[in-house]
Amino acid sequence: MTNGTGSDIVADFRMGLDLVKRYPVMAAPPLIAMAVVFVLTLLFFGGAATMVAVGGLAGRGAGLAGAVVGGAFLFLVFISVSMLVNLISSAVVVVMAKDALGSREPSLGDAFAAVMARLTDVVVASVLFAVIVGIASLFLVIPGIIAGFFLMFTLPAVLLDNVGAIDGIKRSATLVKNNLGPVLGLAIGAIVAAVIMAIASMILGVVPVIGQLASMLLAGAFFAYLTVVAVRVYQTLPRR
Repeated sequence: MTNGTGSDIVADFRMGLDLVKRYPVMAAPPLIAMAVVFVLTLLFFGGAATMVAVGGLAGRGAGLAGAVVGGAFLFLVFISVSMLVNLISSAVVVVMAKDALGSREPSLGDAFAAVMARLTDVVVASVLFAVIVGIASLFLVIPGIIAGFFLMFTLPAVLLDNVGAIDGIKRSATLVKNNLGPVLGLAIGAIVAAVIMAIASMILGVVPVIGQLASMLLAGAFFAYLTVVAVRVYQTLPRR
């Protein structure tokens, strides 16, 4: 199976694996994001438990109601910050993938700075992506999957082509529409790779502690791997 430039999509996946092995630092952003979200989870549940305890001691009236409202607000903050952390992590890997594919050693610090400089566009593009896919999903699951398929290159478009959020969405949709075969090959390859990774992760998870840690490291490397492949395909697809 070939992409639009005559390059074998299998070769793209092999290249992605080679680059992740050559530059393991690309797995760092998702691993850091996992650690941050884990800490935030502990803080959230600790704060929520404290609020409920204080509200219970204060009685079933205003104290308990205030604890519930406070807990709900804390939950929204927790979800919002966690999503932002994961979004920044994904964007950083995209920039690092671009550098690796350009035969430059990826720098975590430089990639983070590049993402922060475009953070508004990155956030707006991601919110629009979520809204479009969410609305499409209201009409059964398949329309949502189709919407996500056509918008899969939104983040690379914003970060690599230096366009705004709306233009990034339009560019992704147009690029996928004009290259359905190669992009479908990417999606199928990603699904196959995800199944293999899930099986490996389950096997590792059987081993207490060490196996679970290895499974987390594998998840970070796998995310970086798929990102490199997606960026490679995005860069090589013909613009019509």
